[in-house]
Amino acid sequence: MTIGAIQSGANAPTGNSRTTMDTYQFLRLLIVELTSQNPMDPVKDRDFLAQMAQLNTAQQMERIGNMFTTFQAAGLIGREVEAALPTGTVLTGKVESVQMRAGRVLLTVNGETVPIDTVRTIR
Repeated sequence: MTIGAIQSGANAPTGNSRTTMDTYQFLRLLIVELTSQNPMDPVKDRDFLAQMAQLNTAQQMERIGNMFTTFQAAGLIGREVEAALPTGTVLTGKVESVQMRAGRVLLTVNGETVPIDTVRTIR
């Protein structure tokens, strides 16, 4: 049995959310598994349900992690941070607001939006 690599294509979700991509990849793997299984020994119902439960648990853990990161980021409002922008420049200033967009926590520093993972220093 040959299983091709899973790649994002025309039908792949375009969001930046890691959960979306994990869900998409899981469903692609599930389709490959179901179409490639031995008809004389199909996947048992309980195995299928266990896989679905694992996917659900992983998604919930991802959401909890994102909420925790958002709450931590909210504690940065009014604090001075230093962030390295993708352009290579370093932005220093006070955090004005926090938002979550497409599964990513973003800070507004001096009117510019920066991802929280680019913050290098908190004062």
